[in-house]
Amino acid sequence: MNIKKENEQEDDTQEILDSVKIDKNVELPINEDKEITKSLHQEFGAFLENSIDMVEDSGEKSIIPVGIDLLDTILGGGLAVGALNMICGQPGSGKSMLAFQALGNAQVIYKGKLVSGVLDSEEATTTIRLRNLGVKNPLVKPYNKITVEKVFKFIEGLCLFKEKKKIIDTPSMTIWDSIANTLSNKELEAEDPNSVIGYKARLLSLLIPKYISKCSEYNICFVAVNQLRDDIQIGMFPNAKNLKFLTQGKTLPGGNVLMYNSFHLIEMKVGAVLKKEKYGFDGVITKVKCVKNKLFPPNIEIDLLGTFVSGFSNFWTNFNLLSKEKRLSTGAWNYLVTLPEKKFRTKDAEKLYNEDEKFKEMFDISVQETLKEWRVKYGTE
Repeated sequence: MNIKKENEQEDDTQEILDSVKIDKNVELPINEDKEITKSLHQEFGAFLENSIDMVEDSGEKSIIPVGIDLLDTILGGGLAVGALNMICGQPGSGKSMLAFQALGNAQVIYKGKLVSGVLDSEEATTTIRLRNLGVKNPLVKPYNKITVEKVFKFIEGLCLFKEKKKIIDTPSMTIWDSIANTLSNKELEAEDPNSVIGYKARLLSLLIPKYISKCSEYNICFVAVNQLRDDIQIGMFPNAKNLKFLTQGKTLPGGNVLMYNSFHLIEMKVGAVLKKEKYGFDGVITKVKCVKNKLFPPNIEIDLLGTFVSGFSNFWTNFNLLSKEKRLSTGAWNYLVTLPEKKFRTKDAEKLYNEDEKFKEMFDISVQETLKEWRVKYGTE
């Protein structure tokens, strides 16, 4: 056993203390501002920057809209660039589908200049599936045989590529699908599963904070898909408290570091089924809320409408919103409150929207007015 002598321990302690000392010789800027509090704050910031190279965050985050008006509203504009955006929920709720739609919309926004990657540990996604969900500018082939280590090596490689190509300022997107299904190298090689219990959580606790910092520096929107699983108590001690508004009795595989470091934590669950007889297609309503949200008040539940073939629909989500907000009268015949003379069946609504310019204009105005009311109501406008 290597036991240090008392004087050696004192030397180590002094070395640690010296490493956090601030240079006392840094000159303070002269205070000429009459707004004393503001001026002192600015002086303090300058002092820290000059003495220990600590710089204030700008307080702003770039965002990439998902392309669904209502969802983008409660996200605060979209998914955050330079941060971890986690989409979790029960199986079959559309988590992967939403992530891929976000990538497709990002490609449209950045006109093919967006460098991205889909890391598919579930090996359940194809280029055809991605194309049907809007990922076609360019077409993207998913990466398979993914381990936890490879996810972060991919991000490391993306950072290096962006640096060499001098495109650091252009946002990129990485989708990891899914955390729950991705093993570490050690877990893959283990013969006894009990020998690696908790290893992935410990590994992520080291990698996640480090690489979120990398994502911030290199403008990477990191989107991770995760499952919700039953929270099973092991041993005599109760499990740690979960996020209050996450579905109770459920937990996220991968450890608490994922919850602590998520900028957006989106929870999804299946709500109801849409019948073809009424809507013209077989679809689903998925209930969505942001359990964690740094850009908009959290825990506001909304409904997303769509199909598992073509994804969530902005039109039908807005249709449902206007109906709930009493801006659209529904029944045997529907009509906009601002355009009562134009009556239509529910199954014909999208066709009418695409073909009738007047209806489209009034529909869009009603949606924008409703979303503005939401932003005012929740104090973001």
